[in-house]
Amino acid sequence: MKNNHIAHLTAEHLQIGDRIKLRIQHLNCSQYDLARYCNVTLRTVYNWCENKSIPELKVIPALCFRLQSHISWLITGRVEQHQWVDEFPDGFFDFLNVIREVPAESRGDVLRSVFNMVVNLYTQVNSRNRQLINNFDSYTPLDASYFQVYKHEMQEKLTFSERLTLQKVQLNLSNNAIAMACDVSVKTVYNWSTGKYLPSLESLPTLCNVLRANLTWLVTGACDVPQWLNVEQVEFKNMLYQLNKLPVRITCQILRLTSIIVKEIQSATVR
Repeated sequence: MKNNHIAHLTAEHLQIGDRIKLRIQHLNCSQYDLARYCNVTLRTVYNWCENKSIPELKVIPALCFRLQSHISWLITGRVEQHQWVDEFPDGFFDFLNVIREVPAESRGDVLRSVFNMVVNLYTQVNSRNRQLINNFDSYTPLDASYFQVYKHEMQEKLTFSERLTLQKVQLNLSNNAIAMACDVSVKTVYNWSTGKYLPSLESLPTLCNVLRANLTWLVTGACDVPQWLNVEQVEFKNMLYQLNKLPVRITCQILRLTSIIVKEIQSATVR
């Protein structure tokens, strides 16, 4: 199992292409795989990695999902206080990728079902290992970051422009005020607000400051992984803690097989 936050140290001194390369190397992911996942050309990914071009905002969610990276870190290089950092079992992000199509209100239940199945299956088959099984009831100590109150409600169903407009209305901000702060024209802000264009990645940090918005939420509608899964942070932390105590191959195989089953159910539902 790899520690997912090894390559998420502060990296403001690096350009975004260098941060992309860090994650590619950490995950042993090829540029070809990344291009296929993000639905862009191999040349596009090459240009990102060589800092010849910058990813468009519309590909950032997919890019970060494939790179198992935090949006705020990839865009700014900063490790923010609210940023979720933890160790994820092998195969877990592939499982998250599969349940992206599951309605937000049901993702937590799907995760709980899978978690209970993994633990129950292992404990039933390996009942001789009583010490490990007894430890499943113990919780890891939690620091204050796991008890945070989210700055924003989950708004995944809204578009980027709708989330931007929501913050504008709540703060009573004019297009002119945003334009002055971001050093762009009023017409540009109008286009952002109507969804005609998306901001460049360079504009996002300043735009978030003006809107008092969490960057990850503004891009995706969720502040972090637990909110996206619709589970409490403490519960999610404990699930990861328990899963990480299991043999890597077992957890990875069960998550992979579960992902296949979920895909089949989703396909059958569409038909």
